[in-house]
Formats: sequence, structure tokens, C-alpha cells
Amino acid sequence: MKPVTIVFLHYFGGSKESWNFVIPFLEKNYHCVALNLPGFGGSLLDQKPTLKSMANYVIGEIRSLAINDCVLIGHSMGGKVAVEVAVQAAVEAAVKVKIAVQSEVQDALQISGNDLLSQLILVAPSPPSVEDMPNEQRRVLRELQDDEQVVKNVDDAIVKDLNPIAYELALKTQGEIELSARRWWVDEGISETIGSDSKQLDLPITVIASKTDPAITYEMTIKETMPN
Repeated sequence: MKPVTIVFLHYFGGSKESWNFVIPFLEKNYHCVALNLPGFGGSLLDQKPTLKSMANYVIGEIRSLAINDCVLIGHSMGGKVAVEVAVQAAVEAAVKVKIAVQSEVQDALQISGNDLLSQLILVAPSPPSVEDMPNEQRRVLRELQDDEQVVKNVDDAIVKDLNPIAYELALKTQGEIELSARRWWVDEGISETIGSDSKQLDLPITVIASKTDPAITYEMTIKETMPN
């Protein structure tokens, strides 16, 4: 039997490498795939980013690897993108069913809903509604960062000291964000509301939150994510 595939999406300021410290604990029993979202981790951004384009990129990558029924894990920004992936996958499945019914070959196509995802796991996700970010923080994060600001960003986001390798990686990935991707997320992504769509999702969803998280607070998760 093939192992279950887990696909990982990183946080704003992270990259696929951010999961290097999680995957070793799972790869004995799971097939693990970490992705760079376009404009992050040194990856190219070839169009104006939107939440939908990010989700469609992820779907394309999963399809290209011939992966079905995967568990999709998203952290922070990656959590909101993961929800949009599930929304778009459900839309895609619904369109296929409609076409199959119209063609009277539904049984032959064996279409039974979303075959892309089996489960969502959202780790301190940016909410499907609006992520509350102070204006001053927005002003800073939408611009290119000098070394001093990068260190401050990382230090402000952690509550427990990282080992030196993880800390250096967190600093490195902060500097790998394309400016257009940075500004898209701060100006548009955190404010895009997809709650009306996410409420319609029909698959298991696990939300992980921490009462000590300084970025996506526990209160924000309870108020903005859980109802959606």
C-alpha cells in the first residue's frame, strides 16, 4: 500500500525549507512534499499573485506529481492558501461531476467529489476572513527588509529560542520574498475574505493554535477561523 502523502505550505517569510525540522519525524510513515509558493523561497513569480492563483499553483504542483487524496498542511499564510486550495478543488470536482452527468457517463468516470485532498491541517492559519495586522506592521512588512529588520521580524515571531540552524534559516527565508509577493500578501491577501466558501467544505479539517502565538493569536483563531 502506498503511504499517505502530506503536502506542506509555508508561512509568510518562510519557504519549503521551513518544514525541514518537521518532515524527518514523519517521513518514515508518510510521503512528504514541501512546496515553495510563488515569490517565496527564491521561486519565481510570473504573474500578479492572488489567493486563487496561489491555490491553482499548488493544485498544479500536486497534479504534476500524480498525487491524490493527500493531507494538505498549511502554516499561517500557507493555511489560508490551503483553504483556498480545498475550495478550488471542490469547485473543480463539482464541474467534473456536472460534465459527467451531462454526458451521461458519470459511472464510467467514477467521479466522487474531491479526489485531490483527504484532509486539511491548519497550523495557526491566517483566517479565511481578515487577519488583523496593525498598520505599522503592515507598513514595515510590505517593504524590502534590511538585516536589522529581518532579525526583528524573526525575534518578534518566536516565543522559544530556535537552534542556530533553524534560526539562520528563518533569517534567510525572510530575505527570499519577492517584493511583489510581499506587497500582495500584506495589501490584499490578509484581507481577502473566503469564509463563505470555506464554510461549504466537506472534508476533515484540523486547526492547531497556540495561546502564546504572537502573530496569529489564539483569540484571532477562535474569533475569525473557527466560525468559518
